Amino acid sequence: MTKNTKVIVGMIVVVAIVAIGYFATKGPSEPVSTEPIKIGATLALSGNLAYIGEAERNGLVLATDEINTSGGIKRRPIELVIEDNQGDAKTAVTNVNKLISLDKVDVIFSAFTHITDAVKALAADNNKVLLYAASVRSIAQENKLFFRDYFDAEDFGKTIAYLVSQKGYKSVNFLTEVSAACLPYENSFNDEAQKLGIKVVTRESYDPKATDLRTQLTKIKSSKADALVLCAWRHEHILMPQLKALGMINTPVFHTVAPFLPVADTQEMRDLFSENKAISTWYGTIKPEKSVQFTKKYFDKYNFNPRPESFFAYDNIYVLADAIKNCLSDKLTAIDSQCVADELLKTNYDGVSGKLSFDKDGLSTRDIVIIEAKDGKWEEVSAK
Repeated sequence: MTKNTKVIVGMIVVVAIVAIGYFATKGPSEPVSTEPIKIGATLALSGNLAYIGEAERNGLVLATDEINTSGGIKRRPIELVIEDNQGDAKTAVTNVNKLISLDKVDVIFSAFTHITDAVKALAADNNKVLLYAASVRSIAQENKLFFRDYFDAEDFGKTIAYLVSQKGYKSVNFLTEVSAACLPYENSFNDEAQKLGIKVVTRESYDPKATDLRTQLTKIKSSKADALVLCAWRHEHILMPQLKALGMINTPVFHTVAPFLPVADTQEMRDLFSENKAISTWYGTIKPEKSVQFTKKYFDKYNFNPRPESFFAYDNIYVLADAIKNCLSDKLTAIDSQCVADELLKTNYDGVSGKLSFDKDGLSTRDIVIIEAKDGKWEEVSAK
């Protein structure tokens, strides 16, 4: 063996010893998880609320497919597990029991106040992040792992009071269904109305299952108030024709989410709203570019246009993905719910539904849209 050969062999031995020592110290590499990140959802995919559940599901699926096509969250795919609650609270509880105990979901998505109220205890008991779409604040406020992204009933109440004042009206009648969604709206309206010097002359209420509002409207007709304020989103298609039949169609009326139901957004209904010159709060963003691009993408996939819930659900998946990504290591470990919640509180997201962030109570901050019925269609207007 030559001198040069001995040197080379010696170097190889040294390198080998160093390498062995390094790997012996480091140990085997940590396993990289490829397990899916599971997001469970209980949605109304059948029943009279199915048009909402389908819109939400489609937004969730569209965003999930895009994220998975781009490599998932740190190479882990998102797996959506969606259950149909038929719009029924008891069925939703069964859904969430399954999602948690059998499917082992990491996050739960819910919608509607009565549904979310029913499932919130299960989410809390199992330390799950709950993201819900409902107008009430209280559910998010009672648990640091709960987040609400939807329009806000209290904000809408204040806005309607402001719009009434802006029109110069000093007195109103108030007509509302009796529900958990309408109560915070009414309380907020009353508080703001008092500050603005607006008097509520007559208050009438009715059961959400009512099919005839003529008794309440007849009492209101005898009042001398300047305008009528409503929380009647479930009954607009009943109320507006009855206003017309009772000769009250020219009464100034202020609505909240007036065209929410499909039966309230027909051409016949839009014509009635236009005759009334109705003004309503709304929650769907009417923004250029991003919303237009999303609408096209959505239509290409589903062959019909999205509802506001589709925009919100789509953005919610992206926001959740960002939060989860910041809480993941390459180790095969479970999702840390508290970490995800902490990351969601840092959200500053500009999505297809507009800008989204959460306050300290887990409540989203969303722009309020004001719409007015003109010439058989709804148009966005600005509050002066």
